[in-house]
Amino acid sequence: MEDTNEAEMLIPEQQEIQANREWQKEKNMINDLYRSGVNGVLGGSTGVDMDKDVDTTTENTPIISSQGAIKVQSRMSDSFPGIQMSNNTRPQSPVPMEGHIPKMSSSPPKAASGWPSINPSHKKAVTTFCPPKSKRQKKYRSVISDVFDGTIVSSVQCLTCDRVSVTLENFQDISLPIPGKEDLAKLHSATHQTALVKAGSCGEAYAPQGWVSFVMEYIKSWFWGPVVTLQDCLAAFFARDELKGDNMYSCEKCKKLRNGVKFCKMQSLPEILCVHLKRFRHELMFSTKISTHVSFPLEGLDLQPFLAKDSPAQTTNYDLLSVICHHGTASSGHYIAYCRNDVNNLWYEFDDQSVTEVSESCVQNAEAYVLFYKKSNEDALKERRRVSGLFNMMEPSLLQFYISRQWLNKFKTFAEPGPISNDDFLCSHGGVPPNKATSIDDLVVMLPQNVWDHLYSRYGGGPAVNHLYVCHTCQIEIEKVEKRRKSELDMFVRLNKAFQEEESPVVIYCISMQWFREWEGFVKGKDNDQPGAIDNSKITVNKNGHLTLKQGADSGQISEETWNFLHSIYGGGPLVTVRPNVSHQEAESSQSEEKIEMETRSV
Repeated sequence: MEDTNEAEMLIPEQQEIQANREWQKEKNMINDLYRSGVNGVLGGSTGVDMDKDVDTTTENTPIISSQGAIKVQSRMSDSFPGIQMSNNTRPQSPVPMEGHIPKMSSSPPKAASGWPSINPSHKKAVTTFCPPKSKRQKKYRSVISDVFDGTIVSSVQCLTCDRVSVTLENFQDISLPIPGKEDLAKLHSATHQTALVKAGSCGEAYAPQGWVSFVMEYIKSWFWGPVVTLQDCLAAFFARDELKGDNMYSCEKCKKLRNGVKFCKMQSLPEILCVHLKRFRHELMFSTKISTHVSFPLEGLDLQPFLAKDSPAQTTNYDLLSVICHHGTASSGHYIAYCRNDVNNLWYEFDDQSVTEVSESCVQNAEAYVLFYKKSNEDALKERRRVSGLFNMMEPSLLQFYISRQWLNKFKTFAEPGPISNDDFLCSHGGVPPNKATSIDDLVVMLPQNVWDHLYSRYGGGPAVNHLYVCHTCQIEIEKVEKRRKSELDMFVRLNKAFQEEESPVVIYCISMQWFREWEGFVKGKDNDQPGAIDNSKITVNKNGHLTLKQGADSGQISEETWNFLHSIYGGGPLVTVRPNVSHQEAESSQSEEKIEMETRSV
């Protein structure tokens, strides 16, 4: 938007009132058509084609330049360091848009009979706008979610009607209790193990353990304290919880508080498992620290016993990546970390600025507070070696395929990368979105045909891409939105300027500034999403059955013509008006009438 337009929109210049018959006639026409059912006109009920082609031949330049085709610089040496790849740029077929300005149609737009006397530019601005649908909720993806997200399924069973309610919840870390002697005895006992297995919980975690080993550990605990393993903590977390007494279950079927049983399992496993041990207990007046040593494996942590039966997870083994330790008391202390270097497979201690190589036994004897485990899958390592071998073959290919660099990073690091997904550089039409054309080299990697065939047969997904082009449909849509933005903004600036020139408007319309800011962001190009319907519900208050402006509400003042223009496009409400020219006597009379009416109602 030009600076002059922005200044007029936000702080319109006060000019002398000039009689503009043509403009007044146009404003009257907007109001008359709006009152007579402009929504019907906009909806197409009077024969106006809302989806008709728009002539874009008058545009000066296309939004996205299409000089030549998209070129991708091959950087496979970055993706697979051990492979020697050519860095030659592969030319693409020319984009069909080259040499002319994109347009939807060369035919001029048809005249709309519903707007006979309005200025053609403003007529086009209104009749080509469809009332937008409600604002869609955005879906965001995050590398944090890709790495740390897992899912737990929780089940609660009513012991009266046997109804089972199931809920799914995502987690990025799990906080495990550290069981004491009595808890360990219950977890290891054969009777409790049987009850857990019948209840569908995690008693099978102790299936391989016999009575001899249990007795030996129990005797050791009398001399050196309880021997607690990370598997014990997991079993305690996933053990069934009896809901009774003050913690009864509100059954939706019985409509009463009932005794119940709650148990949970893992539905999906994260790539990186973050485990937090509850070492601190906070009471009302003081806090204590649980210094019980919890032994944990450096390799081969198996989560199979804690998986739900219908879980799609295939890889259940985890290897330790790092450990965070806390030294000190509950009120004060110091944190250090032990981390494994994935290149040389050695362990290092990180203590502030000091980094020291340590042995595996030093790590295992640490008082763990937070542990990070990574999925371990030998098949994934074999696949990476196999793909590297296919690259080194340098087999000549008739076709070259493009794959998402983001997915390829998953393939190099994740135990389960999932299906190939090229959606991060493709639009819904199969081309490259215009706003990603300049950065396509950072989004894709070029593969020979034999490598693509192998990855596609192994992981599926797609779609297969062997030709990159700027999407013509997306470019037309972008131009159409830009034309709409400009038309809406121009009309608003003109209507608002006329409103500022009025000395004493008869009626002033109020609009929510929250909605107006969303609309302003859209027409200025700061937000790609259209605003939803006008929502004035937060600036209104109901008084005696009438909606009035709430005192101190975040609202703006606009003219009747501006309200009709915006409402004809976006709809919504409710309508809120202020009449500034009501005399003092009329106001007092109105208040007395309301008082009489209220007294009459009370009688």
